[in-house]
Amino acid sequence: MKTNDGYDKLRGGYYTPAGISDFIVKWAVRNQDDNILEPSCGDGGFLSAIKRMGSCEGIKAHHVTGVELVTTEADKASRYGFDVVKGDFFTYYRDEIEGKKTYDVIVGNPPFIRYQSFEGKYRKVAFELMKKHGFHPNRLTNIWLPFLLLSCEALGNKGRIGMVIPAELFQVDYAAEARNYLSTIFDNLVLITFRKLVFADIQQEVVLVLGEKSSQRKGIRVIELEDLDELIRRGQECLETVETKDLDPSTDKWLKYFLSNEELKLLHRLNEDDRISNATELYKVNVGLVSGENDFFLSDWKTVVARQLEKDMKPIISRSDQVKGVLLSAEEYNDLRNRGKRVSVFMPEDRPIEELSQAARDYILWGESKGYDNNYKCRIRKRWYVVPKSWTADAFLIRQANLYPKMILNPTGALVTDTLHKVQFLEGVNGNAVASAFLNTYTLALSETLGRSYGGGVLTFEPGEMRKMRIPMRGAEKLDIHRIDSLQRKGLYEEILSYTDEVLLYEGLGMCQSDVALLHRIWK
Repeated sequence: MKTNDGYDKLRGGYYTPAGISDFIVKWAVRNQDDNILEPSCGDGGFLSAIKRMGSCEGIKAHHVTGVELVTTEADKASRYGFDVVKGDFFTYYRDEIEGKKTYDVIVGNPPFIRYQSFEGKYRKVAFELMKKHGFHPNRLTNIWLPFLLLSCEALGNKGRIGMVIPAELFQVDYAAEARNYLSTIFDNLVLITFRKLVFADIQQEVVLVLGEKSSQRKGIRVIELEDLDELIRRGQECLETVETKDLDPSTDKWLKYFLSNEELKLLHRLNEDDRISNATELYKVNVGLVSGENDFFLSDWKTVVARQLEKDMKPIISRSDQVKGVLLSAEEYNDLRNRGKRVSVFMPEDRPIEELSQAARDYILWGESKGYDNNYKCRIRKRWYVVPKSWTADAFLIRQANLYPKMILNPTGALVTDTLHKVQFLEGVNGNAVASAFLNTYTLALSETLGRSYGGGVLTFEPGEMRKMRIPMRGAEKLDIHRIDSLQRKGLYEEILSYTDEVLLYEGLGMCQSDVALLHRIWK
């Protein structure tokens, strides 16, 4: 590992506040004879908590083992009187744990290191072990994941695990397999989240994962606290404040577990209702155009005219805030152009530079003088100045939503950058009806369980998540897209939902008022 100003960041060495380690240890350690492992002990934060608890509970020192890669940190951890192994956890697991021993309790805060910074010799051992146990790591896998999964594998039949894990466990694709696994092996699973950051030095949301393999209490609880102070103040009592939900052994995101059982049952019923259309029955969706250098390819119209590039330009929507409604008209596009927005994209013919117009040749040479042709996406093309494009979008889908995602019809045929997704309706599908029906309370409630939250109140949707959307289409052809567009531009989204719900949910699906109100609560 490199030793420099970014040393802690590279090795994922951000240490756990004492309030968290004390809380986890108090929950996990229940017997003085428990065999305890801390697989990434750092300078001994969790070992210190065990020591404090052991002074009262009589925990035996020879029953506690820590593992730490960094020698100087391992030396610090040794001061608590427990056995501290100097080396990497994965090699220790392979040589000393695999098929030889199990633990009653495993606690810790695994390092957070992305694939490319995960030192090769350790990554190789970790990935081999993961594959041996039936997991499928890839180039997105962060080091915390094998720490968590292999620790679970090292638990005895009645074992308990308590770990500080990045909150991305709830939603990222590379942790989907882990969500399924954890839902399968634990009888009782508790996830504690925080509205405010609990690590002062990093902008990383975390979740406390408490798993119990053998418990009379079956299911999962998600507990949301304000901050570390609330955890310390309320202590173990906070574990009894929310209802238990049934564990769903699937790869689905765990955001749904923030909902009540009543809300979950309603969503499940609607998600199984074959009267509601799956998105894949209505449209295909993909990422927008990736230019490789927007400062070159995107221009305002004044620049286009000045460089005489009118014939080499195509209309494009380059930012989601450029489309205010749910219908992009030619008049609205022209207004954007007249107001100096960068809504023109350089799209010359796919021909050698000497066969292009003089204006295009001059522009390309200017771009090369700026070094734009050396950008990765540009460099790997046959001709760096020719941006690949596939089908034209019938509509756009918002990629990053504040209040809710929406679909915008595109009768102008404008291209779109990857700040939005492009949509093409399947043959025979009424695009106006789909875009109108997209804004209903059920689809918006469902979207909250499908998108990815990155903080700041923004929900992000990749194409795969947009393909999982469901839209009630019974009666959708009766909806007036122009009325919805007008309301959307005025920010009157409650009026939109009142209008579309009446047609789609009450009339189309025969839903009752209390269920629609429950959907509204889920979305909110």
